[in-house]
Amino acid sequence: MNRSRALRWLALLVVVLAGPFAARAEDTAATQASDASAHGEDALPAPLVPAREVIERAFENFYYCDLRADLVFDVRRRGRSVLRYDTQLLRKFIDGRAHDLFYFEGDGDTRGRRVLRIERIGRADDAFVYLPQLRRIRRTVMSQSADKMLGMEVTLEDLEVLRADDFELLGSSVTRVAGEPARIVTLRRLAGGAYDRVDFFVATADFAILEVRFYRRDALEPYKQTHMRREHMERYPGHVLPSRIEFLDREAGTETLLAFARREVDPELPSDRFTTLGLEKRQHLSWIRPRAERDE
Repeated sequence: MNRSRALRWLALLVVVLAGPFAARAEDTAATQASDASAHGEDALPAPLVPAREVIERAFENFYYCDLRADLVFDVRRRGRSVLRYDTQLLRKFIDGRAHDLFYFEGDGDTRGRRVLRIERIGRADDAFVYLPQLRRIRRTVMSQSADKMLGMEVTLEDLEVLRADDFELLGSSVTRVAGEPARIVTLRRLAGGAYDRVDFFVATADFAILEVRFYRRDALEPYKQTHMRREHMERYPGHVLPSRIEFLDREAGTETLLAFARREVDPELPSDRFTTLGLEKRQHLSWIRPRAERDE
């Protein structure tokens, strides 16, 4: 074999061997050039933020703030509302851990039900449910966090605070969501969870989460999606948050709309509310002041 032919074989071997590794490399120059030509040069931030930093900033924007909110869950099938729940939510970070308190209002047997979830770092979260009919508190096994809540497409897993350290980064790419430049960051949960992997669509402008897609193992299509559309985003100091979240279950053919009727970000909240003793108290959680009063 002459020298020129040997060099050609060597070059081919390098391409074959490097292919799988190059395909896995995150945000390579080739990927950037391809996406830039497909979406326009303005589709890429300059410089391109590493995917790990993108998801950390997206989670910080979406999850890491205290909340006091009035929520409406509206379950729909074929465009018609079949279930509706009015809910109050308090969230407070105590010693760096999220504490969530839900209070279900409205009619039916869920009226007065309260759920307290306490984040535990490195192990399953604690969750407690107050049942007004029994006037008792029961502990919930968080291994069942993927079960649907009250007939909705929403699970406790959907409402929990996520941390980037709990995921393996599989890769990322650039795209557009409704014409807006965004990054797709693909993650796999290190432990637990009903899904094998998840795609987060994150706006490059402000790290707002615009869409999430959940996949089962080896599936090419997501079994569940959430949409947080730009027209329903609200700005707060340090945060850009959706006022509406759409949960779509593609297997069941149903969707749940979560709407924030009212919301306060980083309000003053007493820590004693987030205990099992506080869970038993018969009082509303929000007491959100009218917007006119907040603006004074």
